[in-house]
Amino acid sequence: MEGSVPNQKVASENERELVKGKGSNVMKIALCHLDVSCGPQEKNLEKISRALQIAGEGGARLVVTPETAVQGYYFHRIDEERKLEVQPAPYLDGLRNLVKQYGVYLFLGCGEYAEETGLHHNSCFVFALDGILQSRHRKIYGEKLGAEKWASPGEGMSTTNCDGLQVGVLVCADSWFDERPLSLKEQGADLLIDIAAWPETKETGNPLPSWKKVTKITGLPFVLCNQTGKPKWMDMSIGESVAIQDEVVKCKYSGDEAVLFLEFDTATKKIASNKFEVVKFK
Repeated sequence: MEGSVPNQKVASENERELVKGKGSNVMKIALCHLDVSCGPQEKNLEKISRALQIAGEGGARLVVTPETAVQGYYFHRIDEERKLEVQPAPYLDGLRNLVKQYGVYLFLGCGEYAEETGLHHNSCFVFALDGILQSRHRKIYGEKLGAEKWASPGEGMSTTNCDGLQVGVLVCADSWFDERPLSLKEQGADLLIDIAAWPETKETGNPLPSWKKVTKITGLPFVLCNQTGKPKWMDMSIGESVAIQDEVVKCKYSGDEAVLFLEFDTATKKIASNKFEVVKFK
């Protein structure tokens, strides 16, 4: 489905239970392919909220944003004095309420301040159906250079449980290093989800072969939510959101802002879609 979102009511509970996989083996995943790299944060939160609404009304159970979707990937270059907060901060309450309203798991890219260490991290938070922070993964890869010089690397990899599905969480270039997805496989992951700000560039080349390699070395399906837009530092508009199974790209999208739906078979633990269902974002 491509085009603007129709005015539609939230599906009935029975319809939503079926489409989310409780009455079948199908679980819908929605990727929020958004232009959020330059913020400002208030605008990003509005976009994420709208995308979450579209995803919820479309029957998604897992909703995924790009890397640092809350503050914007380039927030530190725009304002080097910007301070990050301990998370979840009060300004995430609106998103958490939508999580509860639609009954979804939200994989949210967000910078955070770790009070216990005094360090800042580029993180992916997983909010459960009740809006409570269920788990977090702090990006391990980080050379404290360029747009990410504010962030310190996290430690360790872990999976998170979503309706019995064990999801391994990665942030962008975490998937470049074999040991990280392999660690998630060893921990029983059924699916790998990566949140990213990762288009093809002259310096790093095309990242797609590295994403395919993840599925080769782990045997696991791999889903990556990228972002779009054209900030002056890097052309994100060519960045691809993908779903890959056994080195085969099942779904791929780049370009305008959109919410991308795919289906996942929870019985076979395989991607069931051969292309994204695209709802252009307005």
